[in-house]
Amino acid sequence: MHMYKSILVGLALTSAAGLAQAATIQNAGFENGWEDWIESDPAAISGVAYSGSSSLKIGGSPGRVHQVVSVKPNTEYTLSAYVNGKGQIEVNDLNGLFKNKKFDVSSWTKVSRTFTTASTNSLQVFAKHNNNSSDVRFDNFSLIEAGGTTTPPSSGGTKVPASIAQGTIFDLEGSSPNPLVDDYTLVFLPLEARYTSPNGNGWRHEYKIKSSLRVAMTDTYEEFSARVKVEMSDAGKTIIAQHHASDTGTIMKVYVSDSRESGFFDSVAGNGVFDVYVRLRNTSGNEEKYALGTIRSGDSFDLKVLNNYGEVYVTALGRSFGIPVEDDSESYFKFGNYLQSQDTYTMENCGQSGNSSSFAECFDDLGITKSKITMTEVSYTRVTN
Repeated sequence: MHMYKSILVGLALTSAAGLAQAATIQNAGFENGWEDWIESDPAAISGVAYSGSSSLKIGGSPGRVHQVVSVKPNTEYTLSAYVNGKGQIEVNDLNGLFKNKKFDVSSWTKVSRTFTTASTNSLQVFAKHNNNSSDVRFDNFSLIEAGGTTTPPSSGGTKVPASIAQGTIFDLEGSSPNPLVDDYTLVFLPLEARYTSPNGNGWRHEYKIKSSLRVAMTDTYEEFSARVKVEMSDAGKTIIAQHHASDTGTIMKVYVSDSRESGFFDSVAGNGVFDVYVRLRNTSGNEEKYALGTIRSGDSFDLKVLNNYGEVYVTALGRSFGIPVEDDSESYFKFGNYLQSQDTYTMENCGQSGNSSSFAECFDDLGITKSKITMTEVSYTRVTN
């Protein structure tokens, strides 16, 4: 795929413009050098790229680049780019609208910022350094109108892997509705699936590694990534990815939660701001938690989970956290939407374990009427000893 970046980017942006009349960032992957961009030193074209042969490298402040892009007035867009280092992407219409996304990542990561334009037909898209001494790189920019897509099926989008779509590695908990809505998209709806496991505390709609394929964390290298869109009622809480032990315990959990649990960026229940965070069980059996960022219902972010033979790393929203984890002889990876039956104001379970009726009452009391997780650009790789 990387050999054809300029072709695919061009196809993607042309197709997206046709489908959603999206804005077009020219020379989005810097394959044509500075064409269409205005640069300020220290900025350079680099041969170290996320894909293709080129990327943008900014070596220090006040290095930056920008280009002017046509947009629709009063319309929602998402700006994204693949980045490596410490910096920011931003839009500025020079008339009061300024939205940016800062990041600090040690490997190529897709970062995004969603915003709504004002009464203007154009704005500037920026890539900037963040006042530190290390180089920062940018690649594959896009600016997409709400409802659009940079990679529709006709232009080479990422298909859901056969390990998921054909069930060669994963089984499904909650068979109806089928999460595979097309070859490129998974949609998880626990409020419709209403799948209840014997020891679970909420409704699940998840994929999990087949029982016959489960091995120790230290015998497994696996990498999962997806673009995750969250649509959730205020005061909702769900797990979108986890490593599960052979018993009822968990080794890793990635939460999206509008709760009062302390230690995160928001930690306020029911205000519509969802903390995204990870919990990892270390080699001493104690759980460590780490805040990744915040989102609102309707936002999307890129998630990556890596198990490197017993060292687990989770990356999202420009932040990453990882530690060696407690091993288990038959661990397994799960992902989807595990809606928690928990009062996020009191932090107490409001349903009985394994009792579907009690979960229904809990969600009704809390006003949880929406819990939809959409995953696109899904990738999964697994190697076992």
